[in-house]
Amino acid sequence: MLQELLNNHVMEPKNPDKLFKLAREYDKLEQGAMAVSLYLKTADLSDNTLLQYKSLIGIANCYWRQGNRSYTVESALLDATALMPERPEAHYLISELYAQQQKWKSSYLHAKLGLLIYYGGPETDIGVEFPGRKALAWQKARGKWQIAGTQEGKHELFDLKFKTILDDKHKQLVDTLLGSIYYPDTIPYSVLDKERFKFPFPDFDQISKNYSKHFQDLFVLSIFKGKRKGTYLEIGSGDPFIHNNTALLEEFDWKGISVDNSESLCYNFKENRNNTVICADATEIGWVDLFNKHCLDPIIDYLQIDCDEASLGILEQLPLKGYKFGVITFEHDTYRLGTETRDKARAILQKHGYVLVVNDAAFTEQASYEDWYVHPDVVEIPAEMKTNKSINFIWDYFMEPLTEENQRQI
Repeated sequence: MLQELLNNHVMEPKNPDKLFKLAREYDKLEQGAMAVSLYLKTADLSDNTLLQYKSLIGIANCYWRQGNRSYTVESALLDATALMPERPEAHYLISELYAQQQKWKSSYLHAKLGLLIYYGGPETDIGVEFPGRKALAWQKARGKWQIAGTQEGKHELFDLKFKTILDDKHKQLVDTLLGSIYYPDTIPYSVLDKERFKFPFPDFDQISKNYSKHFQDLFVLSIFKGKRKGTYLEIGSGDPFIHNNTALLEEFDWKGISVDNSESLCYNFKENRNNTVICADATEIGWVDLFNKHCLDPIIDYLQIDCDEASLGILEQLPLKGYKFGVITFEHDTYRLGTETRDKARAILQKHGYVLVVNDAAFTEQASYEDWYVHPDVVEIPAEMKTNKSINFIWDYFMEPLTEENQRQI
């Protein structure tokens, strides 16, 4: 093959196409000096912009292979991006170069530019090594995380891991980085994942976003089949929207009482939500008096207890004999507190007829922090929503397995 290409070159020494083919063959043989010389001649003699672009990338790859020539590699790739800024290949390569140098802002910039170009620009295979859109998405997500360490970067990495099918190399890269930095604090619902949601209910299509950290609001609505005008008691309400389990319920016309001990959060709640909020220490409330004062029915659809170490003591004080709750989400924080709180709460609630539908709800594959109960006297338990797994990673519980057909398009 090499001899044939040499013969062709001798016959037409200034033919750019034949020069490029010869350069590419020397490149494959890792004879970098000869390949670079021929790539340079190709770029100099050709008036074909694409051929010049490919030659610059060839030069960059030859010097990259040598090592310790990063300035020359960078120069060639910047020339390539300047020559054809509408193509993604050089953006991808220079993003990877900057990542190796830990120049994360520059790496992120070129990955983002490459993605923008790839969405609307050329996708024709031009014979330049380029792993495609998902590799650019990986570099963009990694760069975003490395620049600022924000939750937004974690979410992009999470989406790559759980919402799209990656090749083995990039799957391992994403897994390794997420394993070291942990999953994002929240796993929100997106309408882009609507078709994967396992437990849709009437008016589910109307939901554009949820508010819970890990789908608790959608769990309640799924159990109650999209019920309107339900009731709730929210102990440890926190922010009126951020990580809140009842904001979405209020959009479904639910009424209820929220309790929190933060004056600023309760003020914010009163200003922005319709339902009642009580600013108090939940461990010091007389619950029977409160229920009577607010004329609560003996059956309440949803109870949240999310008060860190105080959760068990609050559960023990509630009048469980006189009141029943359709759904209970109970925070036990086993991942950091051990199993004692969880096990005592399970004994109390199962004694009062509650069925543990989702045990050890977890925000990673290992870190469990809540149990989710249903009382069968209040609401029928959908068979498909009860799980016997020892730990239930929230994403896997709510979403169908990832396939080529349902993966998120990057």
